[in-house]
Amino acid sequence: MIESFLFLFTGIVGIVTIALMITSYKSNPFYNAFLLFIILIVSIRFLIHGSYELGIQTLLAPKQGPSSLVYLSLIPCFYLYYKYLVHQKKTYSLKDFKHFIFIVCLYAINTNSILKDSFIFHFGRITNFILIAGFILFYLILIFKLLSKNIWFKKDIPISNIHFNLIKKWSIYLFTLNVLGSIALMASIYKEVNSESLISGKTMAPLILIFWLFIYFKILISPEILYGLPILNKKLLKFTPPQLSDEQTLASANKNWIFEPGSQKNHQDLKLQEKIRSNIFGYIDEIEKLSHEEFIFRNPKASFTDIANKLGVPTSHIVYLFKYHSSISFSEFRTHSRIKDSINLIEQGYLKTNTLESLAYKTGFASYNPFFSAFKKVTTYSPQDYLKFKKQ
Repeated sequence: MIESFLFLFTGIVGIVTIALMITSYKSNPFYNAFLLFIILIVSIRFLIHGSYELGIQTLLAPKQGPSSLVYLSLIPCFYLYYKYLVHQKKTYSLKDFKHFIFIVCLYAINTNSILKDSFIFHFGRITNFILIAGFILFYLILIFKLLSKNIWFKKDIPISNIHFNLIKKWSIYLFTLNVLGSIALMASIYKEVNSESLISGKTMAPLILIFWLFIYFKILISPEILYGLPILNKKLLKFTPPQLSDEQTLASANKNWIFEPGSQKNHQDLKLQEKIRSNIFGYIDEIEKLSHEEFIFRNPKASFTDIANKLGVPTSHIVYLFKYHSSISFSEFRTHSRIKDSINLIEQGYLKTNTLESLAYKTGFASYNPFFSAFKKVTTYSPQDYLKFKKQ
């Protein structure tokens, strides 16, 4: 009875997990269609088993025997999930179906009396255990090689450290549960084969259910897994408290920021200060990244609202930040960022194949004239004089 309740409870938690995952599927690189498929199939199986054993429904009975072999498809699905997690792609290939050929063959062998009596089953029922165990171990090794090469021991990181570390921790956590679950599954099948009962993989069900609950709850309580990018950046500001060392790092990176503002007379601003005081360093860091890594100001119409939307915070927070924590206005900050962007492009050889007018449009200016004026104001050189200086 307790086991049946555990099946039903785990299935319900799985459905809740799926519902929340779907809401942010398009923006989330932490999971893809394969993880959704895995959780959906497992949750439905748990719901059917629990509801049937408890007498809630009698139409769908838990599968046993050869039909249970179909659930082995979850194993290559985990490999494909990790594969697309590593490569950060949402487009899938028909070649992926090759990973399911073994399961189809194993099912055919177990449902065909002629094949079942052939040399393939020379060792009797233990043959199923040998084939399934070999299949599971093969994919565990494939997954380990994939993750160790591309994530766990990778030195050159093509994405942000925060994003990379989150994926690393999540993949280690999930793979560890994969290994433990696989051991429990192989033990279940071995016990069923020796006792000559139908194969179901449920002999060690309580242990396997606990492993799945760990996966579900990890997804539910970890915003970085549930939401992903770009929503991840919004959530990090709310769930990741800034470190004290951030102040020194940010201060040396940009002297325009003021970390301890003066007195504020506006009552509304005083209330706002209490709300965002702990997030100031996080806001500044994210704005710097938007400016110099994501080049948000290449958009000619970039505004307070655009930054607020990127960070997932009210626009009033960004207005407050530039009002009390910046020594320059928002428009000046935007101009400085665009000029810095243009200088970086010049250093990279952009003008070898493009004109100064093109550079002005590229960095977010409406035309060449405001670009010329801003460039001279920030650098004290005109764009042409700066180029001559660089050549000398």
